[in-house]
Amino acid sequence: MEEQSERGATEETAVSRIDFDIEWPPKHAAAYLVEEPTPILIDTGDPEDRAETTIREGLTARGYDLEDIAAVIVTHPHSDHIGQVPLLREAGATVHAPRPVLEQLEREPADLAAGIREIGRSAGYRGEAIERETERATSSLERNRRLLAPEEAVPFEFGDPFTVAGRAFDPIHTPGHQVHHAGLATDLDGERVLFSGDALIEPFRPGAINVGLDYGAYDAVDDFHRAMDRLEGRAVDRVFPGHGPVFTDYDGTIESTRSALESLTAETLEAVSSVGPATPLEITRHRTGEVRHPAQLLDTLGALGTLEGRDRIEYEVRDGARYYSFRKASP
Repeated sequence: MEEQSERGATEETAVSRIDFDIEWPPKHAAAYLVEEPTPILIDTGDPEDRAETTIREGLTARGYDLEDIAAVIVTHPHSDHIGQVPLLREAGATVHAPRPVLEQLEREPADLAAGIREIGRSAGYRGEAIERETERATSSLERNRRLLAPEEAVPFEFGDPFTVAGRAFDPIHTPGHQVHHAGLATDLDGERVLFSGDALIEPFRPGAINVGLDYGAYDAVDDFHRAMDRLEGRAVDRVFPGHGPVFTDYDGTIESTRSALESLTAETLEAVSSVGPATPLEITRHRTGEVRHPAQLLDTLGALGTLEGRDRIEYEVRDGARYYSFRKASP
């Protein structure tokens, strides 16, 4: 566990960072404590027992107890960001989350399973592999519903500023990594800061996970570009991300994220050229080698959707699977 502080120009309000060790890349996740008379926590780490120890020790190091936290604000409903929400809620914190996130958590498992099976088949999965992905997704929905109980959270709307514990936040809809992801902008001691969650990270581009292997998976890269469109042109002095270091090169990180998305799209087009007609799963294997993480396939699905929208590729469906190749020239 690593804990550090960032202060604004007048050093009146500190933002303390609490790092959680997680098992999957990038091996850590960050939460942020806005240290005011009524402290606010942005995200909460993962659900593991060690994360509870981490958050307790991180607060103690800054002179706080769990009961001192007035509010928790969630950027997006991935387990490494909502894992300790129940702990904070039971200690008395009010939990705030984007309204579409809370609505998503109310989804019927059967509807989710139908989406997984249809998109899984389109990607090239068959038989047991589809059932494995369906079980993984429905289990994740049930887990996240327990962690971020919709009926016990206060919703906020994208584009509609809201106030928590006396502090005003501007919630920016930043999909791509997660379809209902929120960036949280606020003024902090003379600086405009952004709690970017997993939408904007300086050292690397977050995976285009968006909806997972579900309806809308092929929109992930286009959605990520839309997130960059919404962030671009804003005056932001400092960014507090969900992974990687705190950074100040806001415009440069938007540019590098766009460049990484275009690189992914170009790599996917090259893979279609080399192995097409091919399923998304075959294209992913050509692009990355062994598929070790779901994000590798999801990146491919998003890039294929973007390439199709740019009229660079087309597909035919065989037994539910999409087989992609270069778009044929019109006669």
